[in-house]
Amino acid sequence: MKKIIVVVALLMGCCVCTTSNKISLPAFAEKASETMSMESCEEVCKKCQKVCEDTLAYCEKKGGKHADAKHLDLLKDCITACKTSADFLSRKSDNHTKSCAFCAEICKLCALSCESFEDDKQMKECGAECRRCESSCAKMAEMK
Repeated sequence: MKKIIVVVALLMGCCVCTTSNKISLPAFAEKASETMSMESCEEVCKKCQKVCEDTLAYCEKKGGKHADAKHLDLLKDCITACKTSADFLSRKSDNHTKSCAFCAEICKLCALSCESFEDDKQMKECGAECRRCESSCAKMAEMK
């Protein structure tokens, strides 16, 4: 998305070139890029939350090692962390970087737990979605 803003800014003549020949976006373009990133991260969090909710129901129904208390608690933690981060992002809270840092850490732990079920399609899907959310939230947590 940042590339589109750069192109639009270039077309509008809104960029500033620095002495190092790097293009610098004006403040309004940087803010627009951050807002788009926040909205994108919010959607990733919502999708991860949904996949974890589906996986929690799947694991409770399947039983056995899928219903291990630690594993189920990680899924519940991930659901809550994703829901909270999505809320912070939707409100453009000044504290969204903190919630995203926490969410990234919980998603990482949940992904590891889900990935331990090697031959299970639902668990692989959940692990992959948690990794996407971890990555998105980690990037968002680095924004100041």
